[in-house]
This record gives sequence, structure tokens and C-alpha cells, in this order.
Amino acid sequence: MFSLKDKVIFIADSHYSSKKTILVELLEKILYKKIEVTQLILMGDIFDFLSNEIEYFIKKNKIVIDLINKISENIEVIYLEGNHDFNLQNLFLNTLVIPRKLQPISIIYNNKKIKLAHGDIYTPFLYNFYTYIIRNRFVLKFLNLLDINYWLTKQIEKRLEQKDICKINRYFNTIIKQRLIKYNCDLIIEGHFHQNSLNTQYINIPSLFCDKEYLYLNNKKFSIKLI
Repeated sequence: MFSLKDKVIFIADSHYSSKKTILVELLEKILYKKIEVTQLILMGDIFDFLSNEIEYFIKKNKIVIDLINKISENIEVIYLEGNHDFNLQNLFLNTLVIPRKLQPISIIYNNKKIKLAHGDIYTPFLYNFYTYIIRNRFVLKFLNLLDINYWLTKQIEKRLEQKDICKINRYFNTIIKQRLIKYNCDLIIEGHFHQNSLNTQYINIPSLFCDKEYLYLNNKKFSIKLI
């Protein structure tokens, strides 16, 4: 689908909303060339919620949508959809959008097989069924019709803003071991878990919202950078 370059920024789990705005600062640094970037890879849950069918959240997220679109005019942007942001292609026309059903994606970099995904894959049947239903365009359009005066979306927004997403997962080492078996590659790069872990086999990109950090690739080396 694409090849990794040098001077690449990976952003995950910024969960942008009116109360979680740090993403704007980083995107503006990229747009105005305060950080040298050749490629921007968005690893999912960039927004607290965004879908092409839900009018309220498109309006609420317009600042960031516009920033990403401006960046994509000059920099290659790849967007791996997450569990909070999906059905995005019509919102980001100059961006390569990769839905959950096509993840993980495989690329070769520095003679290594690397797999990238947001991270909410290899999950139980009920979760998979939920993700299928919630991404269904007819279901979302129907919900949008019911959302008179945005009563429903405002309730969703309130619940998302109250959620504590910056927790330590005490089972995370077990999760990594399971991922290494399932992915069968040299290096895994994921978001989703908000655990900020980097080693030679597995990278969990820090949550931009929780840690104020992102993943950077340059001269064949991955590193964590503070915004």
C-alpha cells in the first residue's frame, strides 16, 4: 500500500475533542514545518469520535479535519482507522485511509517485515459483530436522522469526555506475547492500548493525549518524541 520513508511521524490515540486539544498543536507544527516530516501516519482514535455519517461530530472536529487535509496537500498521509474513527475516506480525500477490515497491513522496511494496525483486531466474536454494526452506513445514517437537536450525539460526547483512557494495563505483557504469535513478523506497530512501549519486536505508540508523545522514524531508528 505504501512504503516507509525517513522522518515519519506516527500519531495514535489523541482522542481529539473540545476538551482534548493537544493534537492541534502537533498538527500545526507539522503544517508550518516546525518539525521536519516526509510522511504522517495516523494510527487510529485520532478523534474521540468521527464518522462520515454523523453530522454533529464532523462539525465539532472541523478544525482538525481541515488541518489534516491541508497537511495532505504536501505530505503523504496514511490513516489507519480505529474504533473511535471510521468510514473516513470521504472526509480525507488526499489521504490513504485503511479500514479495520484491511488491518494489519504489511510492509518491508530495512529488510524487516513490519505489520501496522490500530490494534483492535484479533478480538472476540461479539466485539467483531459490534464493530460491523457500528460501521454500517445505513445504521449510522438512521441514527443521524434520530439525532434531533443532537440529543444523542451530545450524550455520546459527554460520556467519551468523562472516560478515563490513561490507565496502566497490568495484562499488557500477556497481550504483547499473544500479538507476537498472531502477527508473525519482525516488528509490530500498534496504538489502541495507550501503554507507550518500544522494543525491537513490538511498539505500542504512546497515546498523544495521555503522554504528549508520538513515534518518530528517522535514519532507520524508531524513537519516542515529546511534543
